Amino acid sequence: MKKYLVILFLFISTIVDAQTYYFKAFQFAYKEVNSYGKWTNWSSWEPSSVYITMDLDTDKIVIYSPTTQVYQILSYSSSYTDNSGGKQSSFRFIDQDGDIGTLRLRVERNGNSQIYIDFANVMWVYNVRKM
Repeated sequence: MKKYLVILFLFISTIVDAQTYYFKAFQFAYKEVNSYGKWTNWSSWEPSSVYITMDLDTDKIVIYSPTTQVYQILSYSSSYTDNSGGKQSSFRFIDQDGDIGTLRLRVERNGNSQIYIDFANVMWVYNVRKM
């Protein structure tokens, strides 16, 4: 498991010796399933200043939003290049409430890094910078 996070982290930035990496979000967007069972469009980008830690020793990602989000990585899912030329890796997780979802780490072709949190009825994305 840890080796997959390390491989993924290579997409995001240069590897250093520490086992915990720190990020700060600067934008946030979301989409959800509406009352007709269809996904809405992505919301407009909103400013964000939440801090995010990625701990490779514990396979845990914590997002320090107004309600702290804790994602314990359960398994590696896949890595691929998407239609826009961005590189993505996805992981199955369990959150602090016991819900299962998918975490996607994406690096756009222009180098922008993103963290997606996907559940069956809602998903959100943070644009992030390494601290």
